[in-house]
Amino acid sequence: MYLRVDTRTTPPDVQVCEPEDFTAFKVVVVTAAHSWVDPADLSELAGRGGDAEWQQKLAAMIDFARSKGWTDESGRIRAHIEPEEETHRD
Repeated sequence: MYLRVDTRTTPPDVQVCEPEDFTAFKVVVVTAAHSWVDPADLSELAGRGGDAEWQQKLAAMIDFARSKGWTDESGRIRAHIEPEEETHRD
């Protein structure tokens, strides 16, 4: 069996695939060069919906992204995908 994690959605979509196959286990990550993120999702995921100062900073970030052409017609922000370096622990 394996987990399929699609990072093209916010939050990422996670599915268990081939649940009857117990001979191997892995995580398959579906990604793209960029991801489109809804600002409302950022507020919710950060738990900062009621924080006026944080919301002002988010609005400034969105305005900057808009000025660079990094937003779409529905107001989502384009973010580049950056893989996290794997670290090994003994």
